[in-house]
Amino acid sequence: MSVTIVNDYRLKTGADKDAAMAAAAELVRDFIDHQPGVQLSLWLEDRNEPLHHFHITIFDDQKAVDKVRASEGIARFVERFYPHMDQSTHLAPTCAVWLLDGHGVKKVPFEDA
Repeated sequence: MSVTIVNDYRLKTGADKDAAMAAAAELVRDFIDHQPGVQLSLWLEDRNEPLHHFHITIFDDQKAVDKVRASEGIARFVERFYPHMDQSTHLAPTCAVWLLDGHGVKKVPFEDA
């Protein structure tokens, strides 16, 4: 059964948003290159509050979650991204998906964001 984690966080006021986004893009590249158990990595920015972000990740199963959490890619991401994040705002619930339709969802590369 798949596992979905929804990260909800805010960047610090004055954070280097470009550096944070580059760290996220590097993580997605790591998922693509080294983590076949990651089905989806969706990064969202609140249009009304640009420092508020969400990261939705769907994994094949708990083994895939555990593998990613122990990976060098996550270690690099934490090192590069967390200094920009207001850690007191971070929530990361593990969610059960009860309905999904990905039909027609097109890939959005970092360069187009």
